[in-house]
Amino acid sequence: PLYNLHELTHFDVSGNQLSGEVNAFVSPSLIYADFSNNRFTYMRSFERYKGSFRTLLFCDVSNNDIQQDASDLLENIPPNIKQFVASNNQITGSLPASLNDL
Repeated sequence: PLYNLHELTHFDVSGNQLSGEVNAFVSPSLIYADFSNNRFTYMRSFERYKGSFRTLLFCDVSNNDIQQDASDLLENIPPNIKQFVASNNQITGSLPASLNDL
């Protein structure tokens, strides 16, 4: 699995026909993750115990078919993230109050 690639900082699989679930924490040192322009339907919740929870600065999941509630999608968003792009999906609901803490 990619999580064994401890030095991997950039991961870009944009513009393919990948489907299924997105896991933004594919490596413990990840800074940049681009999953845009695919066919993903779900994004796994950010997990605080993963190493890249502290290192991830950019995550793009735009132009997919993610069908999720916004509060579930953004739960535990990494505290150091600078850009999170999720436009052109099927995201519903309200933004979580925890975004005020960023």
